[in-house]
Amino acid sequence: MNHRKAFLVLSIAWTVVVTIALVVPMILLGERLPDPIATHFSGAGVPDGSTSLAMFPLVVLPGWLLLAVFAVIAGTVGRRRAHRAGSAAMLGAVAVFFAGITASTLCTNLDHTAWQDARLPVWHVLPVLAGAALAGFAGWLIGNRGPDEPAAESEADDVAGLDLEPGRRAVWVSSVSSRVLVIVGAAGVLVGVGTLVLTGWQVALPALLVGIVVSALSTARIRVDEQGVRAAFGPQRFPVRRIRLEQISGARVARHRALEVGGWGYRVLPATTAIMLRGGECLVLRLNSGRDFVISVDKPDRGADLVNALLAERSAM
Repeated sequence: MNHRKAFLVLSIAWTVVVTIALVVPMILLGERLPDPIATHFSGAGVPDGSTSLAMFPLVVLPGWLLLAVFAVIAGTVGRRRAHRAGSAAMLGAVAVFFAGITASTLCTNLDHTAWQDARLPVWHVLPVLAGAALAGFAGWLIGNRGPDEPAAESEADDVAGLDLEPGRRAVWVSSVSSRVLVIVGAAGVLVGVGTLVLTGWQVALPALLVGIVVSALSTARIRVDEQGVRAAFGPQRFPVRRIRLEQISGARVARHRALEVGGWGYRVLPATTAIMLRGGECLVLRLNSGRDFVISVDKPDRGADLVNALLAERSAM
């Protein structure tokens, strides 16, 4: 049994077990719960909404099952272990989250005669979120096993080799900008300034902040050297994303559209991280973790050549 089949079997079993675990407490504790039960609380923990006992499973289960089915399919269809790791993390985090809110809801209603008497302590939220985060991390560790399946030839674009002269330092620098983000950022700043003049800073501040942030992230400068890959945003060269050479297993050039990596800007998906400011040819770094780091940048072939040459030089040392 390969790793994808093992993931499919285990993830389906996990989905069934969690579904049963969500339903059984509702059945066992039914006689000790009011009907209806409090299911929505204000910020002070006072109930302001209720649901009948019969309908409560239909409130909890659809959200869990929808996300679980998505994670199972994504982890099974994906060829890389990063797909399995991301899906396993999602299965763990979502399971604990739904189990936590279900347990919290039942506990706050337990042994009350009316749903209005229930009270939800504020501290209940913290262990649920912490448990979901830990379960997600554990799922990632469990799922991040085994090799990637060989990619189809169309998925891997070979790049030409590059010979490095001994004793000489090689550096590649390129840049990319998004006309859409430049226009949106400039429009935000103009709207903010105009609103500031006509009204006041309370109304203008959101538009100004959006315009400044979008403008600052509308361009990126990519640098490849013996330290690794460095992506700096905007004319201010900040924020910076660094990927050390020892974190990279290889580089190639591939064509990507924004929708394939989650949209424009800095995107994080289960198997891919991307700096996407325009569609087309991108520098794709395969990380040792199994993830791909996609960077839309001008003339990425030379950057991929240099990364591979530096990796070859490093392995020969």
